Amino acid sequence: MTEIKVFTSPGCSACAQVKEYLRKADIEYTECNILEQEAAEELKELGAISVPCVVAGDMIIRGFDKPKLDELIACLTAEACA
Repeated sequence: MTEIKVFTSPGCSACAQVKEYLRKADIEYTECNILEQEAAEELKELGAISVPCVVAGDMIIRGFDKPKLDELIACLTAEACA
C-alpha cells in the first residue's frame, strides 16, 4: 500500500481539515510536523512551501483540495495507486 504523509503545523485549520477528511475515509497516514527539522527539510525537497501538504507516492496535494483528496481516496480504496 502507498505510504501517505501529511505535512502539518500546529494551529493550521486547513491541516486539521485534511486530517479529519482522511480519518473519515479510514485512510491511514503519517503526520509530519514541519516544526521538526527533518519534516521541514523533506517538505522543502518536495518543492512545497506551505501546509497542509499530502504526499502519496508521486502525488502531491497542496492545501485542502477536496477533489484531489477524493481522487487519492478512490485510488487507495481501490488499491489501484501507481
